[in-house]
Amino acid sequence: MIQMNVSRLCISRADEVLPALAQIPAMQRRRLSPVAKLALNSAIQMLDGHQADYIVWVSQYGDEAKTLNILADVLSEQTPSPTQFSTSVHNAISGLYSILCQDATPATSLAGSWNDGLIEAYAWLKTRPEARQVLLVYYDEALPDIYAEHQPFAAFAMAAMISLAPANLMLTPKHTDATPAYQQALAFNTFWNNPEQTESEAWTKC
Repeated sequence: MIQMNVSRLCISRADEVLPALAQIPAMQRRRLSPVAKLALNSAIQMLDGHQADYIVWVSQYGDEAKTLNILADVLSEQTPSPTQFSTSVHNAISGLYSILCQDATPATSLAGSWNDGLIEAYAWLKTRPEARQVLLVYYDEALPDIYAEHQPFAAFAMAAMISLAPANLMLTPKHTDATPAYQQALAFNTFWNNPEQTESEAWTKC
């Protein structure tokens, strides 16, 4: 088990206003995909008044709709959009944030779950004595329904600042391949914001 400090959560949902995006020029903002807008909104809001030494971006599916569009263009013998191609990789949103917000903070992108992100943030803090806070951003949207793994859910992004002390969360990693990563993130949001729930299978408030 590992112990860490998790801040309040900043969650952005597809049906909500995304005020933090106002600082991104309108032309560039319009080019962002829906899930990129959610991820950037949560990240920018969480960083308001905080300084991160590292950023962990996590998503199970990433911006998979762009990959499907590229494949459709290829099948129809059309030239794929260079913009879609360049922003279809899993770490594209991390790169877009760095460019649009002019933030050179070191970052990594994971294909995984909220707990994977917590462990990555914890590992960075434990191995870098100079690091004090890590920004963790989880984002996901449903796979297009052509995929066998498709499960409908509303796109969202969730961010938190992670540090080591004072510890307020104990994480006991569990092997949860059967649980979709987006469900784990939403479950943590419910757990963390429920003052009457102090423990679950993987998390304990301390």
